[in-house]
Amino acid sequence: MQPKIGDSVKSENWDKNFKIKAKLGEGGQGSVFLVESSNDSFALKWYNQRQATDDQRSAITRLVSSGPPPGFAAKRFVWPLDLVTMKNSQLFGYLMPLIDTKRFSDLEEVWKHKKPEPGMRALCEISYKLAESYRALHKSGYCYRDVSHRNLMFNSQTGDILICDNDNVGINRQSVCQVEGTIEYMAPEIINGANKPSTESDLHSLAVLLFNLWMWHHPLHGLLEHKLKAWDIPAKVLVYGKNPVFIFDPTNRSNAVPNDNSYDTVKRRWHHCPKLLKDLFTKAFTIGLKNASRRIVENEWRHAFLQLKDGIISCPYCRAENIWEPGMNKMTCWYDKCKKNINLPPKLLIKNSVGTHFILLDINSTIQKRHIDPLSQEEETPTLLGQVIQNPKDSTQWGIKNLTQQSWAVTFPNASTTVISPNMAAPLNLGAKIDLNGVVAEIVI
Repeated sequence: MQPKIGDSVKSENWDKNFKIKAKLGEGGQGSVFLVESSNDSFALKWYNQRQATDDQRSAITRLVSSGPPPGFAAKRFVWPLDLVTMKNSQLFGYLMPLIDTKRFSDLEEVWKHKKPEPGMRALCEISYKLAESYRALHKSGYCYRDVSHRNLMFNSQTGDILICDNDNVGINRQSVCQVEGTIEYMAPEIINGANKPSTESDLHSLAVLLFNLWMWHHPLHGLLEHKLKAWDIPAKVLVYGKNPVFIFDPTNRSNAVPNDNSYDTVKRRWHHCPKLLKDLFTKAFTIGLKNASRRIVENEWRHAFLQLKDGIISCPYCRAENIWEPGMNKMTCWYDKCKKNINLPPKLLIKNSVGTHFILLDINSTIQKRHIDPLSQEEETPTLLGQVIQNPKDSTQWGIKNLTQQSWAVTFPNASTTVISPNMAAPLNLGAKIDLNGVVAEIVI
């Protein structure tokens, strides 16, 4: 029996009664309601007859008991809070936090132009936080099993994200699950029945989601999909499972982007896509399609989106956000109505534990802890080590202000040295090397 407006339900552990106030939505597993008790309001997902199984009840009980993965990323998972039952009903549901739909959007709202599109900085932040959140989940021994754009909400201004519908999360390769995923996002081995959902299949789904975020298109929707007369389950099994081919596969062009106006968006967005991201997508949907052990892992995505964000520069003429990448000696604004040359500022080259990283030293650029220690646990508020500032007495002079509590040692190209005390600034001299508490960063052209 489905609850009706005005019905009362009870939470199992909290031992509190909640009144059904409104229906918020409906899906394949059940319905979502707004419920209230005293001054508290929550969302209630109530399962339909087919989904309200003993296994699902056990799964919710386990998730409520264990809680979300540790760390700040866990706050992004809209996690089950308590099991909920109703008198005279064998069905059940669970409580979860309410989502502020004024602050958060879903991708379909952006695609339909109902909500604003995130800019480059926000898009990099959304993508970084997605990878970081699934890294935290997987490190805790969980797999998500239903990664898709339908389970993601984001703030187009700040890049904050929420990951919804966590009731299908389970222990990797152990828990029973009634849902194997959303077919558009499922890995080929899951569709073909060779494997059950796992962290490896999550990685494929994450790559598809990131591609959708950046390209507004599915990575396997090309000529094969275009030629099909019916877009039913057998057709989807063919495109996603039996014969998956990346639409931008550099060697196999059997599923290339058709010469059709409906594909103009993905062609345009791929043309402007940074090479670093193109390379990762190409690996994810060529090698990664066939070999689950060689898929792009979360840290690779994290490092890529951090680098892309640190390479963003606004065009001084039209204010369009452009992305500089290592190896680019000059830059022309991508915007078709502008196309003007952009003067590039100096960069800070950081050699950390995973390789090299560049930060464009534009106004208000910052050096954060994650630049120095890219494998560190994510922080709720990024720890700032330094920030590019302008000399208040001489607008032509710029420097990197030391925001730490320790002094920096700076070595100049002529071998002279100086010490930059806390709250003082190191000059932006080309070739200068700054010891950022054990990690050396160099100012380069």
